[in-house]
This record gives sequence, structure tokens and C-alpha cells, in this order.
Amino acid sequence: MQILESSQAELFEHTLDGVVESAIAGHLPGQVKIMNVTWAARLCVPDPRYVLPAGTPVSIVGRRGNTLLVLPYFP
Repeated sequence: MQILESSQAELFEHTLDGVVESAIAGHLPGQVKIMNVTWAARLCVPDPRYVLPAGTPVSIVGRRGNTLLVLPYFP
């Protein structure tokens, strides 16, 4: 088992779909729900132009520690 430093990000081989539960904005974390479980989340690439309000679909692309890394979902 590999233990990741909290500053290290692990990108997933396949993305997962989730929904924002509490807003995620720029460098500010929020929460997403995936498979009926709520997780801390932040943008994979922090950008002050992005604000993801509650209800926004997202792609979960990785994790840093116990925080999921997300991008806006584009079908």
C-alpha cells in the first residue's frame, strides 16, 4: 500500500460522476456527493473564475488525501 503525502495528488484512471453538495469556488473547498456519500472536494485546477454551486454535476478525477479533486462535468 502506498501512503500519499497530503500534498501529493493521485489521479484516477477513470473518472467518476458526482454532484456538488456545497459550493466549490476557486481555491475554496466544498463538498460533493458520490454514490450517496458526501466527501470534501476542491477543483483539480484551482481557478478563481470557476464557481460550482450546489447541484452542479462534476467529474471526479482524483484525490489529495481525503479530498476529492473535481472538474466541471462536460458531456
